[in-house]
Amino acid sequence: MAEPEKPKKKPKKKLDLNRVKMPKQEPAIRRRNFNEVALGYTHEMALKEASRCIQCKKRPCQAGCPVNIDIPEFVEAIKEDNLPKALEILKRKTSLPGICGRVCPQETQCEMKCTLNQKGAPIAIGRLERYVADWERAQGEVKIPEIAPSTGKNVAVVGSGPAGLTVASELAKLGHKVDLFEALHVAGGVL
Repeated sequence: MAEPEKPKKKPKKKLDLNRVKMPKQEPAIRRRNFNEVALGYTHEMALKEASRCIQCKKRPCQAGCPVNIDIPEFVEAIKEDNLPKALEILKRKTSLPGICGRVCPQETQCEMKCTLNQKGAPIAIGRLERYVADWERAQGEVKIPEIAPSTGKNVAVVGSGPAGLTVASELAKLGHKVDLFEALHVAGGVL
C-alpha cells in the first residue's frame, strides 16, 4: 500500500531584512531652507515597511517603548492600511506621536529590541509613527480629546519637553488646571 502524500508546505516568503529608506531633501535644496531634512514616508513606503514586521509573540519592541505602545498592533494596522486604527493605538499611550516619531531615540529603545535587529535592520517604528501622525494632520481633522469636568486642583509641571507636555496633557484631560514651567526662554525641551 502506497504511503499517502504529505501536503506540501507553502514556500515561505523571504523576509526583507532591509529598511525602507526615508527620502531626504537634497543638500543643494536644504541649504536654502529651514524645512525638515527627512521628508517622511509615502503611503506605499509605510505599507512596505510595516509588512516587514514578523509579529513576535513576546513583543520585545513594546517592552523597549518607554510609554508601552502596542507596537505590533500599531504596525499591523498600518500593514492592513487601517490608518485610523493605527492612530487610535498610538493615542492610547501618547499625545504627541508627530513629535515622538521624530525625536524619540527609537534606535536605543523599541527598535533596538526588535527581533529583526539580530539579522538585519529593525522595523522603522519611529518613521511609521511619524507617518501616521503626519497622515492625521494632512486629514485636517485632529480630534481634541474629551476633558473631564474641573476638579478644582492645580498642578505644576516643571519642564516643557515632550515628557512635560504629555504629563500636562494627561492631567488636563482628567480635569486639573495645569501650569507648565520652563527654565529656558522657549518651551519645547529637545524640540
